Amino acid sequence: MHFDTLGAHWQDWLIFAGLAALVLSFAVAHIVAGRILAIAAFGLFTLYFLLGDAPQWAGVAVSLVFIAVNAAQLARMRNRQTGARLTAQEKALRAWLFPSMGEMDFHQLLKVGNRNIAPAGTFLATQGERLEQLHVIIQGAAHVVFNGMVVATLRDGSLVGEVSFFRDDVATASVVAQTDLHILSLSRTELRKLMGERDAVKQALHESIGRDLGFKLTAFDQEQSRF
Repeated sequence: MHFDTLGAHWQDWLIFAGLAALVLSFAVAHIVAGRILAIAAFGLFTLYFLLGDAPQWAGVAVSLVFIAVNAAQLARMRNRQTGARLTAQEKALRAWLFPSMGEMDFHQLLKVGNRNIAPAGTFLATQGERLEQLHVIIQGAAHVVFNGMVVATLRDGSLVGEVSFFRDDVATASVVAQTDLHILSLSRTELRKLMGERDAVKQALHESIGRDLGFKLTAFDQEQSRF
């Protein structure tokens, strides 16, 4: 009799502790902590349903499902955080090219782009033709050619094709690699999709474009003053 009473007592403590953990899981602001508390709560519920003279298998099954769901979400969040970690070089690149863009957003930007090398003489844009990619010069120099005349020189951090990209129009000038270029190429379709999903990416790109256009206008004026 005493053993039965003690068993019931422990069951009561398990269910009360589980309910307390479940309530806390909704109250905490930290998502990871909330998931861990939910797993603990349903773990206690599982023990509650297992203890006693006749295990309640339906309750055990439901509790295990909730444990699995929360564990899967924790694993997913961990994978996203791990996958979004930038290398030291990528962090420096983000701070230099898009200082207002967060690391997670920059990681997504890198995922939709391709980093490659364009040999000297490569046309990144051709005047009068439509561009399907926006290019970012990571290292190197390129000439902006308008009607056969070099009007500006683009260097590290410059964008190529931003006006055509955002106006959805043909290129207003040609851009030719003066040296071998290390570039980040971003697909028009993928970048537009990313900008629609992440306002921070859209804002950072607009800021970069405004800064880049100011530089190009200054460079154009300097080139014109030489003649």
